[in-house]
Amino acid sequence: MAVNRRLTAAASGAVALGALAGCGIQPTGVVEAGIPATGVHPQATVRLYFVSPTGLQSVTRPASGPVGPQETLDLLLGGPNSAETARGMTTELAPPIGVAKVVTGNQQVRIVMSTDVTRLTPNAVSQLTCTAANAAAKEGDGTAADIDVRVTSGHTTLGPLRCAVPSAPPTPAPATTAP
Repeated sequence: MAVNRRLTAAASGAVALGALAGCGIQPTGVVEAGIPATGVHPQATVRLYFVSPTGLQSVTRPASGPVGPQETLDLLLGGPNSAETARGMTTELAPPIGVAKVVTGNQQVRIVMSTDVTRLTPNAVSQLTCTAANAAAKEGDGTAADIDVRVTSGHTTLGPLRCAVPSAPPTPAPATTAP
């Protein structure tokens, strides 16, 4: 019995030694193979607010890269695309809405319209407010709920407004007192 155990142990050791030494792979140095893996890159998106049968609703569109507040507002003014229209999305910013210029900074957005802002419907103002606030927040200017939006034309200013809830109209921003 003891002989069988010794033979079995010796055979096992020889097989293991042969497997380790006889694999045929020669040692090599460091092989350059390109840049290291960086993981999955999230696709850039843009959030726009349109009117649905149930109220204001956000839609997300893919983008080829980062989209700033001005480009985001330009996309909003272009209206819903065919897929969004098929889902029941509409806009109350229908042509001829006019040109809008967006100025952002310090948790504030100012949208300067060439159209008389007093003629905008509450849904249209909500579309502008929520789209602009989310675009500014995406650039690192706070959260959408913290950003004051003003919509102006000529000497008329609506706001400051905030998009506190994506499906609700903008609410007046809290009053601030001057020092």
